Amino acid sequence: MEFLKPQIFDEYPVLCGMSIKGDMLSFPPSGFSFRQLQHTDDEFRKHIASMNQSIGPGIGKRIASLHQVHGTQIYDADIDSLPDGDGLYTNNTDVVLGIALADCCGIMIYDPIHTVIMALHAGWRGAKNGIATKGIAILKRKFHAKPADLLIWLTPCAGNDIYEVGPEFLEYFPGFVIQKGATYILDLKAYIISELLKAGIQLQHIESSTLCTIQDMRFHSYRREGNSGRNVAFMGLLGVK
Repeated sequence: MEFLKPQIFDEYPVLCGMSIKGDMLSFPPSGFSFRQLQHTDDEFRKHIASMNQSIGPGIGKRIASLHQVHGTQIYDADIDSLPDGDGLYTNNTDVVLGIALADCCGIMIYDPIHTVIMALHAGWRGAKNGIATKGIAILKRKFHAKPADLLIWLTPCAGNDIYEVGPEFLEYFPGFVIQKGATYILDLKAYIISELLKAGIQLQHIESSTLCTIQDMRFHSYRREGNSGRNVAFMGLLGVK
């Protein structure tokens, strides 16, 4: 599995990235995917084997993920049977958090003081309903995290010049939707950053990818290709707590 890596965690014991499709022949039919969707069982086994070798059992980690529902429920990744939800957190070095993305934004959070990580799936619904601020509140409550200490990577997602939405989004995201004739464009990532700043995150502690999943053919995009695959954004702690 090939993946894009952020720079913000380079000095820390953190494994983090987002998958790219890679070689189509190695990952039929449409490049590496985190979810099976249109793949046969034989095809998908190749995807899982490569992912496990890169970020899972092959490096001594268990990959924890959820059935995502575009909500705001966030859970401890060590729960035996995870319910539906859109966020996970852990301070367990044996676990890698994985979330599925195809135009939504992954919010990958690291607290270097308390050595805890969190991965959030933020589409427009999750962003509108405050998943970012809810995640930070959980870290404050459970781990005594200070927002000013947190480091955050925002993954590639639908870009701010192509993410078309309906006119009702003018009310949902005031100030973050541009009207171009009969077209409305949402800047999802700018909205997420504004919510993070309001929650006390330092701007210099946010790395925001400029890549657009709709325009960049290396990524799966629901808007561009339908339900053919999912990228995985992942995060894990390395070394000893």
